[in-house]
Amino acid sequence: MSQLESMLAKKRILAIDDLVESRSAMKKMLVILGADHVDMAMDGDEATEYIFNNNYDLIISDYNLGRGRDGQQILEEARFTRQIKATCTFVMLTGENAMDMVMGAIEYEPDDYITKPFTIDVMRQRLTRILNIKEQLRPINESIDRQERRKVLPLCDALIEKQPRLKIRIERIKGRTLMALKEYKQALSLYQEILKEREINWALLGKATCLFNLDELDAAEKVLNHTIHEHPKYVQCYDLLCKIHLKKKKLKNAQNTLMQAVKVSPKQVLRQMELGRIAYANKDFSVAESAFKMSVKLARHSCYRSVKNYLLFAKSLQHKISPTNTKDSRAGSQEALKAVDEARTLYKDNNDYVCEATIIESTTYSNLGKTADAKAAADKAEILLADINEPSGALQLSMADVFLATKQHAKAQDLLGSLGTRKDLTKAELRELERTKNEISEMVVREYTTEINDQAISFFERGQLSQAIELFDKATTYKEAGHTVLVNAIQAKVTFMDQREPTRSMVNEVDELFSRLGELATTDERYSRWQQLKKAQARLKRSV
Repeated sequence: MSQLESMLAKKRILAIDDLVESRSAMKKMLVILGADHVDMAMDGDEATEYIFNNNYDLIISDYNLGRGRDGQQILEEARFTRQIKATCTFVMLTGENAMDMVMGAIEYEPDDYITKPFTIDVMRQRLTRILNIKEQLRPINESIDRQERRKVLPLCDALIEKQPRLKIRIERIKGRTLMALKEYKQALSLYQEILKEREINWALLGKATCLFNLDELDAAEKVLNHTIHEHPKYVQCYDLLCKIHLKKKKLKNAQNTLMQAVKVSPKQVLRQMELGRIAYANKDFSVAESAFKMSVKLARHSCYRSVKNYLLFAKSLQHKISPTNTKDSRAGSQEALKAVDEARTLYKDNNDYVCEATIIESTTYSNLGKTADAKAAADKAEILLADINEPSGALQLSMADVFLATKQHAKAQDLLGSLGTRKDLTKAELRELERTKNEISEMVVREYTTEINDQAISFFERGQLSQAIELFDKATTYKEAGHTVLVNAIQAKVTFMDQREPTRSMVNEVDELFSRLGELATTDERYSRWQQLKKAQARLKRSV
């Protein structure tokens, strides 16, 4: 029995390919090579289910699996959920030569990477090599799986003494372990020793990461710029450089750095999400739109699927939506409405998300100039917001913006008033609160209360005093309500008490309105009615 046959006979193996002929050929090849226990999966979903329910020693996956999860997404989800142990070997197969696919797969660090088509001899050679290495690393990887990081370090030192040809591979594990333990100075010394012998891209990144965590940002940036110049395809360097720019509050530099990274490896979903967020903050909506569109696509079958991808994609599209009915506007609105609809469907059990999606729907219709549709969506969002126990400040601010867009200024002012009492708003939210407040002018609210006043007078003239008082109460809630509105509100309540029995509470309400109204000048056309109402109020007060 060969060495490979001996190793494969003991292992539980999962082979993944969407083509039945390829699955059959792969299983036959593995059996010939010595495998006894091989499970076969036909797509990403089936593979993920197998991985969640079994402990595999070896996983061989084709990259392209048709619709649904691809090989990269299987690997990233398994790593994210810790379903693949450090002792497990993951081999990626692909016939794709496109750089974005190759880089995407390599970023999640499969143990080996084989380009199709390949012969049984190539498979024998590659599996023998990688499984032999994994077997020698087993004690270290078992400690990693048990989260015994302190035990990993002496095991690494012992194995370097025993197997010096594996030194570089073991030192990489040791460096990561030291960083996981936040022993950044010790890790930095290790990387510097490695780099004295030979310049290796991962050691340069490790050095920069240590410097970053030691808050030596300029030194870390210098190392990363050198590494990117020498190894432009090593995309993880761009991610760390972006973090440095963010820490230095250089948002534009951070965006440009990630834009370079996604050119090299566009299929890494977390990077696309981060690029979208930064570009959106920079108000570069075209870049944000492109990044979030890619995020939605990549994360649809991934563990990184997030409602924020859909909602921020819809928000980033708003810059191109207008009532002009251009091709861009039509396409943008269709994509935005589709994104919010998908978000509502996927996250229907979360009121916060459904409310936010409906707010964006209303904004989309407002930008299209579809007033009635915008108002209908705003009404739905208002009901959803009322059902949320502790809505976030950001959600309430978005609702206030929608009230303004649908010309519901008084509602916006009410909501902003309650927001002003919150103590948990971030600095950005406080700035947004002030901006929104400035959009509501005293004149706008005055016009709104006058409109309510006119409706209330109609009820009053028809003798429907209760309905008139209800509207006047609504109008006088606003400090901007004019003298005419206040006098009419007093008139309605005094008349109501004259026709029915006066109450202490309503008398007090009228007193408060008089207090707000103050003294009217004798030249004021409302002066005579104001005096009559004051006399009537005095009489009603005596009667109660």
